[in-house]
Amino acid sequence: MIFDFDFGRKERERYLREERARKFALGAVIGAAAGVLFAPQSGRKTREDIADRSRELAENAKDTALDAADELSIRAYEAQQAVQDTYDDLKLRAAIKADEVRDDAEIAKAKAKAIGQIVREEGANVKVELKDSAKAIGDAAKEVGDEAKDQAEATKDQLEDSADKIAKAAKDAEKKSEKVVKDEKKDK
Repeated sequence: MIFDFDFGRKERERYLREERARKFALGAVIGAAAGVLFAPQSGRKTREDIADRSRELAENAKDTALDAADELSIRAYEAQQAVQDTYDDLKLRAAIKADEVRDDAEIAKAKAKAIGQIVREEGANVKVELKDSAKAIGDAAKEVGDEAKDQAEATKDQLEDSADKIAKAAKDAEKKSEKVVKDEKKDK
């Protein structure tokens, strides 16, 4: 049973995307402020430009946050599907093994009756081993189910953390742009 979840790589990729979005937003705010401050125009026109840029930057930050949220939703769905597919596969394998164990038990019983007491004793030993095998298979299936559930919960937690970070980054960008506007208004 191999699970193909490379959470470390995905987590690094998510962090890098968030970092790029933060840097982009900060660069956009600084660039807009610098462009407006150094433009040769009247104070009123500059304030209008700052307000327009601030709205534009806030809208861009909002779009970026929504895009990131959509991406996270898609990734969460894909992870959920991968977990569900793995669970379904393991469930099918367990059912096949259970059928095989039942078939083996029936064959062992038939041989035990046909051959006699010695074979019956061996059949009883086989039956005990089969029960142990069935229990082991059941335990393994339960363990796999628990692991899949834990992985799904961890993925959900990571997605919630990512969504919180994105929302915070969007709020921070909005606050910074509002601060730039307020600072410009104070300077005028």
